[in-house]
Amino acid sequence: MSATRRLFDQVVQNYPAMKDRLSATAAVVNYSALETGLVKIQRGENLNAAERTACASFRATSEPEDHEDGAEDHASIVSMAFKRREVSKRAKYVDVNFVPPTSNQCKRFFSAAKLQLTDLRMKMDAERIEKVMLLSFNRTMRDVYTVEMVRGR
Repeated sequence: MSATRRLFDQVVQNYPAMKDRLSATAAVVNYSALETGLVKIQRGENLNAAERTACASFRATSEPEDHEDGAEDHASIVSMAFKRREVSKRAKYVDVNFVPPTSNQCKRFFSAAKLQLTDLRMKMDAERIEKVMLLSFNRTMRDVYTVEMVRGR
């Protein structure tokens, strides 16, 4: 998901008109706090309160470790003070790299964009590319007769 967000941010940087559709807070994003929270977890960044709440189900459960009291009773105070304790950095959240992008439409969008953004179309402005993409995505909703009818107007 982090990679998808990075790609979308790059597209928005190159085509600012796409910000309304590809930003993390776009209207098509159902749970923006969850999406931004998962991206921040994958990047190792701190979460805000809304993102922590949305990602609570991914929080790792920490089990208390069992200490053997008998072994510590026989150790001297000096050896206990200088004993190296094994401290492992625990992840606060489970591995969320398995979470796919919000939908498979991301893959379809980039596949279609790859087909539409050929070398011949690289000089097009964002509005024209948007129209070409719209026609490409909605190809099944029209046929030759519909196009001829619209052109005849």
